[in-house]
Amino acid sequence: MKTPLLSLLTLITLASTTYLSIEKPAGDYEYLKQRLEASKAFTVEVMEAMPADAFTYKPNDDVRSFGSQAYHIAYSVEWFHSALKGTPVPWAPGDEDRMNKEELIAYTNEQFDAMSETILAAEVSDRFTNGVIGFLDHNSHHRGQMVSYLRMKGITPPSYR
Repeated sequence: MKTPLLSLLTLITLASTTYLSIEKPAGDYEYLKQRLEASKAFTVEVMEAMPADAFTYKPNDDVRSFGSQAYHIAYSVEWFHSALKGTPVPWAPGDEDRMNKEELIAYTNEQFDAMSETILAAEVSDRFTNGVIGFLDHNSHHRGQMVSYLRMKGITPPSYR
């Protein structure tokens, strides 16, 4: 006669084996959709908060201007996107002050949209997940710097999402 504990262990083992053998469908990054949309929206809101004539602002000579930070974010999204697709390109951002506010916002939207499309269609892998985390961390880091620039200019930044 089986004991209740042995029956329970058998049931757990069977359930675990069944769950682990289920194939996960492609596009299993769907759970990131809201996070990707929020990251894009918040990044663009931070850019929109700074007046166009203040995109050259920088707190001191040793740091990027606000516009350069914005360009750096958008370019890095494009760079991470290339790496995630398996076609890495050398880091070559060029003149980070070459775009105005309107151009930077358009470029940022394009890069985030392309990145999100690739992420949401990808099959899960550790390498890919690490790349996505790197992209999101890098964006958050530089967006945080831009929030500080807004505060230094006396501008209340958008609320974090």
